[in-house]
Amino acid sequence: MPSKNMKILLVFPKIEHGASTHNDKGSWTSILFGYPIITLPYIAAITPKDHSVKIVNENYNTLNFDEDADLVAITTYTMTAPRVYEIADEFRRRGKKVVLGGYHPTALPDEAKPHADSIVLSEAEVTWPELLKDAERGKLKPFYGPNPDFDMADIPAVRRDLIIHNPILGAVQTTRGCSNSCEFCAISSFCHHGVKQRPIKNVIEEIKQMSNKMFIIHDPHLTVNRKYARELFKELIRQKVHKTWVANGTANVLGKVDDEFLNLARKSGCVEWFVGFESVSQAALNGIKKTHNKVEDFKKMIKRIHDHGMTVQGGIIFGFDEDTPDIFDTTLEKLQELEIDVLEINILTPYPGTPLYDRLDKDGRIFTKDWSRYNQVDIVFEPKNMTVNELYDGTRKVAREFYSWPNIIKRNTKIFYTVKKIGAILPAGTNYSFRKYYKADFNI
Repeated sequence: MPSKNMKILLVFPKIEHGASTHNDKGSWTSILFGYPIITLPYIAAITPKDHSVKIVNENYNTLNFDEDADLVAITTYTMTAPRVYEIADEFRRRGKKVVLGGYHPTALPDEAKPHADSIVLSEAEVTWPELLKDAERGKLKPFYGPNPDFDMADIPAVRRDLIIHNPILGAVQTTRGCSNSCEFCAISSFCHHGVKQRPIKNVIEEIKQMSNKMFIIHDPHLTVNRKYARELFKELIRQKVHKTWVANGTANVLGKVDDEFLNLARKSGCVEWFVGFESVSQAALNGIKKTHNKVEDFKKMIKRIHDHGMTVQGGIIFGFDEDTPDIFDTTLEKLQELEIDVLEINILTPYPGTPLYDRLDKDGRIFTKDWSRYNQVDIVFEPKNMTVNELYDGTRKVAREFYSWPNIIKRNTKIFYTVKKIGAILPAGTNYSFRKYYKADFNI
């Protein structure tokens, strides 16, 4: 029976698709622009100190199945679920207790349960400490949660001493949850509460403790509460936290906030806003219930961000029911007009747990449940107004043209002119990272 001083192994499985994957181990791009994931360092932070914790991220390290551990906990995305099940099954075969958590086990707990001793549903603030107490007694329950009854003021800083692979780019979280209900997004189904925010003094203290000079604010969108964001900017300035950061924002808020908000964001270190435009088709946006996005306002919003010395990374998704084969050329034309600095290009993916998945599954349009293909690159459902090949080839065309070398050089020149500081390397570097990503996944 495990003791009160358990050895806990936290595992992040290898990722096959994305700007930073296990195929990049040791490369300069993974060191400079590797995306910082703070889920497991946060789980380590809410683990009682009488337990020892080790993190293994397969995208950087080799997993040892003979690891001396009393408990193995693995975080799970849908696209990593097959690999997670392999890892879990092997550890259990060797007599280890295994816990699974994350988006996928929360959406499909009955599927995940045969591979684990316990499943943590949704957020772990309340349930993880409870699980550990049961593990100490050798009495793990099959499921824990969901339990959203926690106070963001109690959230500790992540265990940055366990993060050894992101020397340049760090991450911090200020808010949890999202006020929007986009059909394709898993956040609302995962977080069983409205928007919660950490005390600003806690956030600032964590940022000051970070060795990273650049960081991402890991919030669904920092603009959900303008008053909170404004106070955060002011405090970063007041305490002279001279670091560069990027965050998610929404098009409707960034297009309407006053100049002071944008000036404070820039002065406090912001160099880029990620905005989920999703589509340049208003019909598509209305169809996915993202009606706060207005295509007619995109250009004005982007220009405002540029005028305040910051850049815009946009997110575009292809495959909505309203999309027809002409959406790709229309998007390329619109992108040139909008002057977006960086672009994340994805194929619509119906993640389990989302209204989109439920609708397409009910209609019989999902043709594979090979979860490894739920990666925003492969197509797993029947598009409504084009063929599978048209959807893939059209997305590939947009990625190839947007990330041609002449276009990258042109955009990066403008990025350095816009930002006018060394922090411009962050959005500029993302252009190169995305080219590498799409070259591998779309063969551009």
